[in-house]
Amino acid sequence: MLTIETNQYTFWQEKPQFLLHTDTENYWVMYIIEDGDCSYRIGNQAGQAQRNTILLCPPQVEFQRRVIHPLTFHFVRFSFTSHFFKEQDLIGHFTQASDRIMEDCTYLRQLEYCTSVEVVPLQNHFIADIFNTELYRRLFEQHHPTIHSLTIQKAIAFMVNHYQDQITINEVAQNVGWTSAYFSRRFKAEAGITPIQYLENLKMRAVQQLLITTDLPIGTIALKTGYSNGYYLSRKFSACLHTTPSKFRHTHQI
Repeated sequence: MLTIETNQYTFWQEKPQFLLHTDTENYWVMYIIEDGDCSYRIGNQAGQAQRNTILLCPPQVEFQRRVIHPLTFHFVRFSFTSHFFKEQDLIGHFTQASDRIMEDCTYLRQLEYCTSVEVVPLQNHFIADIFNTELYRRLFEQHHPTIHSLTIQKAIAFMVNHYQDQITINEVAQNVGWTSAYFSRRFKAEAGITPIQYLENLKMRAVQQLLITTDLPIGTIALKTGYSNGYYLSRKFSACLHTTPSKFRHTHQI
């Protein structure tokens, strides 16, 4: 659950310097930098912030900053609660601003001097969207991390092409020239899940697609997706998705 309450929003254009080089607030403070750069220290984090950098400072944490080149940035003071983000994950350089985040900033700027009673709820919405954009990116990266190892990429390609053949992880490891134990350790480090889990996910996605797009019986789907029989597949499906294959098919029929 994410809750944002905006206290102040200001757009600063080509600010040559800060009047206060050190400050401590009772609210969260966020800088979203469009141009220029500055040095900063927030708690134990220090560095240089530039275009598209997002800086966050929690309440009662000292924020030191100094303009290096005239700074154009969005300033937000707000209260914040979340069960996903933890304070230690947010201090300092929170993230880089994506196109979507910068689009939210454009809307915030347009609302800056609007006197409508709807302004604050809209500001809260756009600031929450900035956090949600980062939340979804992190969740996606947890489930779909970037694979850098060419050997792991080769192993994944082998699993994609042969999952329906009831292959084992030992066979995948042999295909890339590694022992099963070493392969499993390296795969988990790169992909965030074990190769067994990755293979199971591949097969289960294929099962779901066939349930939705065909009228094949469960026994046939099992053989096409690397399971020994329909009974075993039904048990695995129910354990993974908390529903039966027949209910899943019925729910997704159109």
